[in-house]
Amino acid sequence: MIDVLDRWMLESVGNFNIFVGVMTFIYIGSLLVLFFVGKKFGRPDERTNAIYLKIISSMFTTQLIVTAVFISLVDSDIHYFRQFLLLFQAIVFLVGAINAFRLYKKDFN
Repeated sequence: MIDVLDRWMLESVGNFNIFVGVMTFIYIGSLLVLFFVGKKFGRPDERTNAIYLKIISSMFTTQLIVTAVFISLVDSDIHYFRQFLLLFQAIVFLVGAINAFRLYKKDFN
């Protein structure tokens, strides 16, 4: 799949810009969700520290899995290596944002 996406980005500058735009949208959106949900949790205490630890743990686990898959499945002749690493970082923050939102809904509803 990564090879197909890499070839698709090589076809034109527009495809590359679409990829970077979608990746940036996911990254910034996830950061905003993490920031706003973190503000809604309130001041740091024992309860919120446990919630933050769960969020960071899910993000770290996702980072390990995504990096392992990337290293094991990607060929060495890939052209847009940095863009894929940033995409995977955006996926990690998306997982953290989804987990934060889920924990917020569970604890406050």
